[in-house]
Amino acid sequence: MSVRTTLAILAGALAMSLSATAQSPDWQDIIRNLRNPSAETRIESLEKLAEAAYTPAAEAVAPLVADPDDRVQAAAIEAELTFFLTERLGSRRMLSVGPSKSRAQEAFDIGPLVRVSTPAPPVLIDRLITAMRDENARLRFDAVHALGFIAEAPLQPAQAAALADELDHYDPLMRASTARVIGRHRVREGVPKLLAGLNDSSALVRRYAIESLGLLREERAVLPLHDIALKGRGDLVFDAFRAIAQYGSVDDLMLFRQRLFDRDALLRRASAEALGRAKDQDSIQSIRKLASTDSSASVKLAAAFALHLLGEPQTHIIAATLVVRDQTDQARDYLFEIGSPALPGVLEALKVATDSRHRADLIQFIGYLGTADMAATLQPLLNDRDPRVARAASNAIARLKR
Repeated sequence: MSVRTTLAILAGALAMSLSATAQSPDWQDIIRNLRNPSAETRIESLEKLAEAAYTPAAEAVAPLVADPDDRVQAAAIEAELTFFLTERLGSRRMLSVGPSKSRAQEAFDIGPLVRVSTPAPPVLIDRLITAMRDENARLRFDAVHALGFIAEAPLQPAQAAALADELDHYDPLMRASTARVIGRHRVREGVPKLLAGLNDSSALVRRYAIESLGLLREERAVLPLHDIALKGRGDLVFDAFRAIAQYGSVDDLMLFRQRLFDRDALLRRASAEALGRAKDQDSIQSIRKLASTDSSASVKLAAAFALHLLGEPQTHIIAATLVVRDQTDQARDYLFEIGSPALPGVLEALKVATDSRHRADLIQFIGYLGTADMAATLQPLLNDRDPRVARAASNAIARLKR
């Protein structure tokens, strides 16, 4: 048995032990000490709870996310992340703030496929929003990304409004990060400030305002997004094209038909997506050509997505691509957009998948897209010899039963 497997089994046993003995005097004291006047004692309690990865402690830990001591706040945010993660994280490119990488941003970037099924207590979301206003740049950066990972749409109206207010934060990195979270959770309360963000002094803020307005398919953004796409310069042109592609409007058919074989692979990808969403049957032959001959793997995947929307089932191809490191995020977003009709392809890919990460992702998708009667299909995987797969099955079944 590998060291990683042994550690995973021990971690699971520790979590179950804590769950079974949560009312024992020792664990009662750990929970009580979250309110201890000593910051060191509070941190020690947080570390013990995080080590056990005990998600039911999330509500008790929530007040410490806004603790007056920065060290306690940092430990509380790290503990909350641990409670809601199904596994340890790898290394990804970060926006970066400070010398060390942000585990909260990494969790947000990977997205819901590594999130446990347990709903977040509302008080935790409230405290994370409060922490977004902290004077410490690293704490507020971690707080907004932890919120983006832990929260699930739809947010409560008061929370959505409070989150949208942070689009006026004095720190451009916070405005950009908030825009990303608003787009992920489709927070419509943020639309007016996202529209203002198209003219922000920070290019990073403008970029994520564009992205989020596209995800929200906000009608008031159509004209300014077209203006940027047709008259802008640099990376924002592609961002605007991608945003317009989200609408799938028949008014843009000629624009995207013309760009379908552009020299820029990013524009070819956006064009394929747009024509698929617009159900443009007249472009189906051209899209088939991209799917089979394009030099860019990203464009081929976009073409497969478009073909599926045009009536040619491709979800087995998209689901199989989840295992490709540079295309995981793209494939994930397509499958979520397709929704429950993607399930046959996900199940087909699961039958032949051998990679541990790939199998776990596919199982988590079943949890998000399936119905309660599919829990029986996943039941045998609870005893899979791969702990990652078994954890994914447990979470997916719990989500299906929710």
